[in-house]
Amino acid sequence: RQLFWESTLRCNVHCRHCGSDCKQAATAPDMPREDFFRVLDGIAKKMDPHKVFVIVSGGEPLMREDLELCGRGIYERGFPWGMVTTGLYLTQRFHNLRAAGLCSVAVSLDGLEDSHNWLRQHKGSFEMADQALDLLVTDGKIKFDAVTCVNQKNYDQLPQIRDHLIKIGVKDWRLFPIFP
Repeated sequence: RQLFWESTLRCNVHCRHCGSDCKQAATAPDMPREDFFRVLDGIAKKMDPHKVFVIVSGGEPLMREDLELCGRGIYERGFPWGMVTTGLYLTQRFHNLRAAGLCSVAVSLDGLEDSHNWLRQHKGSFEMADQALDLLVTDGKIKFDAVTCVNQKNYDQLPQIRDHLIKIGVKDWRLFPIFP
């Protein structure tokens, strides 16, 4: 029912909880989209692609310059697709991604400004994630949620984070723990 594609090992933040090898300039090249399309074509021979949801992740999928082409290829093969993102720079590419068939987005929001920026180790990441959520609320047509990594810095802030999300119009919020 779900197929995760870790489409890149590049990322534009340096999260304290990340256990992957993701870096801003990864040594491993991104998986060529044509290779992934061959995987999808093989799956489509065995089952209805409309029943398999492709989740594009990373690293940070927005680091791929060809993400819209990737999405278009997934969509044209009949697979619904979405992505998990830090939200950085989503606002600049959102309309092109929607045109490429994007139907859902999960945006990481790991606390209020100080705790979020601390976890993501990127000054300004809270503001950009918040802008991405505002855009998704305003769009009103795409399925989306905010996801929060519960940790020592934000645990006591969960009621305030919930209230902030409600205030900006987010209706779906997922919480998950971080294991050392």
